[in-house]
Amino acid sequence: MNNNFSDVEQRVRRYWYIDGFGELVGGGGMCLILAIYFAAGQYFGAGSFFGGILQASMALVLIGGIVLVRRLINAAKARVTYPRTGYVEYSEPKNKVLASVLSAAVGIVMAMTFVFIVRQFSKIDGMVAISGLVMGIILFAKQVWSVRVKRFYVLSVASIMYGGALAVSGLARGYNLGLFYALMSLSFAISGGLTLKKYLDENPLQSELGNER
Repeated sequence: MNNNFSDVEQRVRRYWYIDGFGELVGGGGMCLILAIYFAAGQYFGAGSFFGGILQASMALVLIGGIVLVRRLINAAKARVTYPRTGYVEYSEPKNKVLASVLSAAVGIVMAMTFVFIVRQFSKIDGMVAISGLVMGIILFAKQVWSVRVKRFYVLSVASIMYGGALAVSGLARGYNLGLFYALMSLSFAISGGLTLKKYLDENPLQSELGNER
């Protein structure tokens, strides 16, 4: 019985990724925000007024970006996905909800700690290499193991490869990180776009079917 519930839970969670919006808007959008953030920080310089504001607002950028892309994903799903294949939601037990909140809080603290640590590197190659490795591990562990979406294998490998390649590029710190997140944004967008196209082809609206007749 528990195995059956676990299987249903996984199927419901996989349904979140069926249309590609999670990658196209979520991963692509968040990585684009980070790409602009790091590139702008390098452009203005750490000692400038705007550079100081950017450094102080790192946590705000992360939290605000997550909230923004989540709302955009929900809006896109409400307009495109739910009219086609319906709305499905898994109701988490209270203890799991609490665990998720605590995990998110720990994740934010770890992210801020990670930013502090990597800023101590005198060279960008260590920072961008670690960024690629961390994102690759997160994609592999959370997405592949928990919801078993196979295309995240490719995104995980891409993240590690981008980080490794850019580690020896010689670009300035902010531009290097900006390029890494820009490449990941493009990769998420391609993955999500192809998934969305396949989803729309396989699940046309009833009105579209009627027009074809």
